Amino acid sequence: MLSRDNPFSMTPAQLRRLHAAWHRWTARIGLNEEQDRALRHYYVELFSAGRARETRDLLRADAARVIDWLERMLHHAEARQNLAAGTAGRRGFPERRRVHPTASTWRALWACAAALGMDRGRLDTFIRKHYAGAGLHGLADLHTMADVNRVLWGLKAMLRRGPGPARKAQSAPRKAA
Repeated sequence: MLSRDNPFSMTPAQLRRLHAAWHRWTARIGLNEEQDRALRHYYVELFSAGRARETRDLLRADAARVIDWLERMLHHAEARQNLAAGTAGRRGFPERRRVHPTASTWRALWACAAALGMDRGRLDTFIRKHYAGAGLHGLADLHTMADVNRVLWGLKAMLRRGPGPARKAQSAPRKAA
């Protein structure tokens, strides 16, 4: 147990870090409370070489080992997820798993559309015109990072090219009749 009597027992800060890392690591598994507890205690016993049966029984050195392992596993999993999200939809990078668009990707898409003077209707038209061959006919069809990335990269390319004659005419204010 965590106690102030034993100078080698796990610190409250280590306990918080361990639980936070554990919950991030097991979030996608969908374990019930008892299964989660049993799996956590299995790893605690494994990393403490049988010295601890429960999380709170860990010594500082054992807790540090468990936390280090969990953080490395988290970093590895998050790096794979970030790579899959960043390359989704790119030529030469087949989509091996379905990655849902992130909030920051949606914000980037809308920021690029706004910079080009596009509202929702114009963006829908742009998607339908340029990406119908990929099965995208409007914003409602953007379900994966691959879909959003395709459109986002197209909008970014338009921004890099700068205002062309067609875009200048679109963004010019219309005179009232």
